[in-house]
Amino acid sequence: MNDAGRRGGAAPPVHASPAPGSFAALVKLARVKFLFQSMMVTGFGVTLAVHATGTFSLPWYLLTLAFAWSTHLMTHFCNEYFDLEADRANPRPTTWTGGSRVLVDGLLSPATSIGAAFVLLFTSLGLIALMPTPATRLLAAALTALAWFYTAPPLRLNYHALGELSCAAVLYGMGPLLAAALQSGPPSPALLWCTGFVAALQVLRCLVMNLADIEGDALVGKATLAGTLGPRRLTRLYAAGQLALYTGVAALATAGLLPPLVAAAQLLVAPVAAHVVRSLLTGAMDDARRSDDVTFWASMQLPLTTCLTMLALLADLALRGHPAPALWTALAAGTTALFALWLYRAVTAGRRTARRTRAWHRPAARGATADGTATAEACLAPTEREAR
Repeated sequence: MNDAGRRGGAAPPVHASPAPGSFAALVKLARVKFLFQSMMVTGFGVTLAVHATGTFSLPWYLLTLAFAWSTHLMTHFCNEYFDLEADRANPRPTTWTGGSRVLVDGLLSPATSIGAAFVLLFTSLGLIALMPTPATRLLAAALTALAWFYTAPPLRLNYHALGELSCAAVLYGMGPLLAAALQSGPPSPALLWCTGFVAALQVLRCLVMNLADIEGDALVGKATLAGTLGPRRLTRLYAAGQLALYTGVAALATAGLLPPLVAAAQLLVAPVAAHVVRSLLTGAMDDARRSDDVTFWASMQLPLTTCLTMLALLADLALRGHPAPALWTALAAGTTALFALWLYRAVTAGRRTARRTRAWHRPAARGATADGTATAEACLAPTEREAR
């Protein structure tokens, strides 16, 4: 990353930090905004099972969602603790990478983070014990182990170029498979393809997220796959991977192996991938003002895909004259509406922040230096100039 990009990325603070030791600091540490991903993954797996069987169990759905959120939060707290040195070394965190900054800023102690991680680990183990079959308990236990050792010793998977693969396997591989299995859904071709598709997309997404942290990771000897590949090869791999996956969707639909509505829903998200590829190719990750946009849309590709696929599966059932159970249709619609509302607010907030940042960096008409940069006087707020 070049120095000009780092200098260009400085922007005025927008949100006040929570008070040290407060509940608000704990919520920020938990990074709850990521939980919509595990919520969508759960709904995605349940819908794949409903599409295959036509049945739905509310108790197993609630247990799956509780387990997904417990394990997801556990991973956040665990990562914050074991990634602390890497987060401290990160010179350019975004709102989606580099940790919550709560431990880095001293708002809570590291002991709070690892303590919360253990509480949630034991909660997840208790939920695993309630699962109905040895196969589902084994799958959930493997998922929990991979999530814990993503950053925790002795495996520290994300420190040995295995983090991207393990994250994808946990969240978008094992997650929907477990949700479907708890609904007694058989491993149908649609389940296997759709799960493999989003898991592969998650590998590519994790590469972009770790690319944003590559400088701090290198300083502490954290060898992610993104760091091993380097920005140029990573960009080529990301672009080739997206092209291959969406070509696969079109090929399966043409061969009649994927319902047309499902294929259309998945292809509908392709412009998001194209935007990320274009941003990577034009050096967006060298500019903190643009890198936040890249990590945001790289992340949004996954819940958008699972959400639209879920709706397409339900529509396919209805068109075939076998509509999904009304309760699951209502829950799926509610989940989709919550995500749509969250996405709208996130995009709107991002645009406001971008406008503030551009205004901050725009040289004033008066008080600009010969090379076009604003003087200190021009950067002062009007009230500050009047006071002087």
